[in-house]
Amino acid sequence: MGERILYKLLPILKVILFLFFVIICLIPFGIIAQLNFIPFQQDSIITDLVIESSLTLAIFGALLMMFKILPSVYFSDVFIVREGILTGFAKGTTIGVVLLLFCVAILYASGFVQLNANQISVTMFFAYLLFFIVVAMFEELMFRTFPLFVFAERYPIVITILINGLLFAFVHAGNPGFTWLAMLNITLAGALFSLFTLLKKNISWAIGIHFGWNFAQGILMGYKVSGTNTPAVLSAKPIGQAFISGGSFGVEGSIICTAVFLAMIIFILKNYRIEPIVTKELIEE
Repeated sequence: MGERILYKLLPILKVILFLFFVIICLIPFGIIAQLNFIPFQQDSIITDLVIESSLTLAIFGALLMMFKILPSVYFSDVFIVREGILTGFAKGTTIGVVLLLFCVAILYASGFVQLNANQISVTMFFAYLLFFIVVAMFEELMFRTFPLFVFAERYPIVITILINGLLFAFVHAGNPGFTWLAMLNITLAGALFSLFTLLKKNISWAIGIHFGWNFAQGILMGYKVSGTNTPAVLSAKPIGQAFISGGSFGVEGSIICTAVFLAMIIFILKNYRIEPIVTKELIEE
């Protein structure tokens, strides 16, 4: 009985250790920030890019530490592979953009959002494009690599994507305008990203979908991205009840988003077989 419980809890313990290593790898960046070696301006896109890039590097450091402890696991096992990385990212980006525009089209046609022309400089357009790529890389490397891998090798697929999605949602709980519906939708988004990663065995698809969704939502449509404003080509003004329009949180605060994400998840689960994760560690057991 005790061994069975340990068997089920081991993935959680591994994820906790992974998060501990992430914190350790962030310490040098924190020291640099506190000592003000490089004076950054607050609310600056350059500062935001440096922060997100530092977080991404910390994830790679934590992964290398985990690989030392678990020598049977390496980058390709946790879905970081070179093959198809660009095509996966491009196809994922297309999916993310289409999903977001589909949600907005429904909201616009039903009168729950008003779209107006806006102005954004070429410099800011590409700066935020790069920013959203780095954000997608950081968050997907954080959640859809080692944590997803260890859950998938022990738990059923539905439990795996649910846990991964919940962890993803919890880190967004402090965002402006966060609601329980936003919690549900970000959980579903995390589950969808997990499904694509497990299906393709390549994280580039999830990074692309994540980036495409944020890029279309923030830079193209002018919605708030998880409650945060960005410069945009258009300006979106939610109208009516927040649980439909998305309110101050963005499209992820809308029940339309819930329906679209659920439909995608159900479609994938019903029509595609996701191969189980088999590692040397499990074979030896």
